[in-house]
Amino acid sequence: MFSRKEEKVKKVKEPQHIDTLIGVHSVFTGDLSFEGAVRIDGRFEGNIHSEKDGTLIVSEGAFIKGEVNVPNLVLHGDINGDVRASHSLKVGAKGVLNGDVEYAIITLVEGSAINGRCARIDDVDGKARKPEKEIEVIEVQ
Repeated sequence: MFSRKEEKVKKVKEPQHIDTLIGVHSVFTGDLSFEGAVRIDGRFEGNIHSEKDGTLIVSEGAFIKGEVNVPNLVLHGDINGDVRASHSLKVGAKGVLNGDVEYAIITLVEGSAINGRCARIDDVDGKARKPEKEIEVIEVQ
């Protein structure tokens, strides 16, 4: 009934499986290292690290205090600390990031906020690009 091309088009990718969930009424203190996908709905105090294809999802109302170093970050809540997203960073309308950011690909939705320095990671060596010279900051009153 369907040709092979039609079958391929009709397949829908399933949503990403969440391996770990820190619930809305939870407070976690310490460091977290993970693979797969982690969603934080509550409060997290400490550093978060992932390699390979790790994805961290920070829900609206969630709060992280500490450094985050993950391949993929989806931010709808708040992070106070420096962030490195070696593949992609997506900041939703209610997402707030207070700290310096290193990213390969970034998506910002209207209403999102990053309060810190942003540097794109170079594809060749995986290091953030540094400005060739310092830029003088002028305060406006």
